[in-house]
Amino acid sequence: MDGPSNGDNLRRMTHHPPPKHRSPLRKAGHWLRNVLVTMLIAATAFLVAGLVYDDPRVTGLLGMDSGTHSRSEPISTAPVQQTEAAGVARPADTPPPGLEESDAPLGVPELQSVTSESYKFLVLNDDGSPVGYSPCRPLHYVVNETLAPEGAAHLVHDAIRTIGLATGITFIHDGETAEEPSGERDPYQPAAYGDRWAPLLISWTTPEAAPKLKGQVIGTGGSTHYSFNGGPKSFVTGSLELDAPQIDLELERPDGAQYATAVILHELGHVMGLEHVDDPVQLMYPEIGTPDGLAAGDLSGLRELGQTQCRKDL
Repeated sequence: MDGPSNGDNLRRMTHHPPPKHRSPLRKAGHWLRNVLVTMLIAATAFLVAGLVYDDPRVTGLLGMDSGTHSRSEPISTAPVQQTEAAGVARPADTPPPGLEESDAPLGVPELQSVTSESYKFLVLNDDGSPVGYSPCRPLHYVVNETLAPEGAAHLVHDAIRTIGLATGITFIHDGETAEEPSGERDPYQPAAYGDRWAPLLISWTTPEAAPKLKGQVIGTGGSTHYSFNGGPKSFVTGSLELDAPQIDLELERPDGAQYATAVILHELGHVMGLEHVDDPVQLMYPEIGTPDGLAAGDLSGLRELGQTQCRKDL
């Protein structure tokens, strides 16, 4: 017998009472009721599908927060505009497609001496491929440094360079911004950033301004992905929030700068598309122990995220 044996296998006997006789009139009444219920359910599903535009943010809060916004087209009643380049109807609140998109990746991930399968992805496409940023266009980012601890501003740019080497993604710093973190940040803000996807927003902030930082959480990060007509998803922008008061205290410790850097790298890992893992050796473990930087699993996952497809349609 296959499988473990746990003594006698008892089968639960189910008693089925004989069917009750129903008159033709009663049968017709039940049939009409079932039809009406089915029509009501279908109408409700259609209404929900027509109104839902933003999927809920996917979060995992274990010491740090990971998340993605997702917007999948065309589950929307928003007006659309026809874009010849993409050949599909696009929502009116998206920028023209393909800005700065090249025919091939702009960079190549740095080679690893040791690889590992100890990584997970936040979002997968229907074919099992990970959702990431297009490697064929630069990823612009801005930083709100208003509350950055003294001498800590460079830590963000250093971490960005590390992620750029690991993924091959080209990052471009667009300077400082006054934009505040928001749980409902619009990925397209033409008045603020021009006719393109909004840049990645990195904020030195507080739990009062970013409630997800309350308690022991010291950083949060995530990205917004889009897809059109059921096609593959890609991230188009994101946000990263750092608890400035907590990090300021950490910087007073001897290894404070290394710890703060590990926090930023961890959240950038979420932004790029990595999920938490159960392996405490990896930086994507939910808690940071010894701040040793990116481990083999982190690097292997980031390398794969840097080799997603180009997206001239986004």
